[in-house]
Amino acid sequence: MGNAKGYILAIALPSHIHTSLYLCHEESEDFSKPKIIWGEISDKSKFAFDFLGEYIPEATFFYMKGECIEYLLSALNSSVSEWLFSKVGTTTGVGTIRWKKYTIEQLIVAKLSTEQLNTHLAAFNDLKVGKMSITDFECFSNKLMYDVYKLTSDEIQYIENQQIV
Repeated sequence: MGNAKGYILAIALPSHIHTSLYLCHEESEDFSKPKIIWGEISDKSKFAFDFLGEYIPEATFFYMKGECIEYLLSALNSSVSEWLFSKVGTTTGVGTIRWKKYTIEQLIVAKLSTEQLNTHLAAFNDLKVGKMSITDFECFSNKLMYDVYKLTSDEIQYIENQQIV
């Protein structure tokens, strides 16, 4: 996956979203479906969206389906998610974060209003077609998460200044 970074918080999702976790099995028809993938060991959130349904030769991938998958990807890659995960995630023997399924499931996703969801989808589509840079989309997504969680400027500054151990 290299430096791939896509865009979504997981799990305690709104009732209309269904998520599933699968181990990779080459014969599975689920490989042909779009999915969210990530590497297990990383100091940063590096969730990516596989639009093409490619086979990923990684031990595990995260497969989500539902109406708001683009939002979930953005939330997972947000500063809020990264900060929350630094509090619940496990580490390797040298301190690198392990993005394990059971700890990712402890993250909480706030439900967007219809207006917020539509604005997010428009920005996500702009990113997808090259009308918005990744950096601009990251800023947009982080601001959306701060708004959704109703964080104060002090809380935002605290999260942005935190270093993941």
